[in-house]
Amino acid sequence: RQWLVRRYYEQTEKSPNSEALRQALNVIEAKAIFDGPEITLSLRVAEFENALWYDLANGAWQAVKITPDGWAVVDSPPILFRRFKNTAAQVLPERGGSLDLLKKYINLKDKEDWMLLTALIIHTYIPGIPHAIPVFYGDKGAAKTTAQRVIRKLVDPAIRDTMTLPNDKNELVLMLMRNYAPCFDNLDGLSPWQSDMLCQAATGGGISKRELYTDMDEVILSFLRCPMLNGINLVASRDDLLDRSVLFKLDRIDEENRKTEKEFWQEFETDRPLILGAISDTLAGALKIYPTVKLPVLPRMADFATWGYAIMEAAGGAGLAFLQAYRKNIAGAVEEAVTSDIIGAAVIEFMTDKDEWKGTATDLIEKLNELPSVDEKDKAWPKRPNTLTRRLNRIKSALADYGIRVNTDYRTATQRLILLQRVDNL
Repeated sequence: RQWLVRRYYEQTEKSPNSEALRQALNVIEAKAIFDGPEITLSLRVAEFENALWYDLANGAWQAVKITPDGWAVVDSPPILFRRFKNTAAQVLPERGGSLDLLKKYINLKDKEDWMLLTALIIHTYIPGIPHAIPVFYGDKGAAKTTAQRVIRKLVDPAIRDTMTLPNDKNELVLMLMRNYAPCFDNLDGLSPWQSDMLCQAATGGGISKRELYTDMDEVILSFLRCPMLNGINLVASRDDLLDRSVLFKLDRIDEENRKTEKEFWQEFETDRPLILGAISDTLAGALKIYPTVKLPVLPRMADFATWGYAIMEAAGGAGLAFLQAYRKNIAGAVEEAVTSDIIGAAVIEFMTDKDEWKGTATDLIEKLNELPSVDEKDKAWPKRPNTLTRRLNRIKSALADYGIRVNTDYRTATQRLILLQRVDNL
């Protein structure tokens, strides 16, 4: 509408009347729908003609084209990207940088964590596949929010880097629709529906809702995003979200190692183009390696594991070391999922000296009540056998990964029992 008004004024020095403008817009809309090609719009990343494309979101509409042969900034990319109000421009990548520059800006000390985080960051540039969720936790002053902001500036620069996780489902859907790598900051916990929607965001999902001012028309909002979470405590507690997460525990930064915000971000902005160039170099190498990668065993986030292997091979031949670090992180996530659940922790304690146990749900709740760590008055503790059975079913996959197989439907000739068996999984 504004474009038409401007063009009309440029040619006539008059303003078009409302009816003429409405008719022109109706014709343009009809021609676009029925006569023009349908073009899929991408957010930040896309795949086209055997290349990966990364939108720099600048005024010149430039994009980075990445192939197995290398990368280049393209002034007129052959695809269209969409941009929202929170989308900010990325700096132009420069050659000659190193991924090691990133270590100056994120408070990680463990070599295995660095491999995982490097793979996670570069993995976000690959469209159309599930993405693992980085979850930062640790004491105040550990620079958890800063870590998220650094990653976002490398992956999906925004006007507002970090966000508060909304309590309304529609608000969260809109955030996921409009941000490729949303950072949810300073979380105290997640409700079940929030956890489920973040799972959908990482592996692909969406919702369907009635279109505004209509009774029958439907709007489908779908997304595949790279969310990030942080909190003092580990906020990803449900096993389905933990399956999709990579956990990073940060330590408090010593006073002598602290910097002012101004000094920190000035240094980062100097290095950001070089880090982006190193990311593009590594991703180009990974594209060459990926078709030949055949992992003997695939974990739940199989795409992340396979691409992570290719990325770390391209970054210096550390593919196997990455897989070992990822398995270790998965084991830690499994332990967190089980021990953070009041029932899971009790079952682990109960099975410490047993290879197998079977009995009714009533028998089991009585046995668990006898454990020293169990407080029967705790509001979260099940009071009835059927409640215990439901809670066991909810965490039995995490318990199985931990090494305790749960069968809540074990039947004899006369009874339905619960069977607990210790297995060697970890």
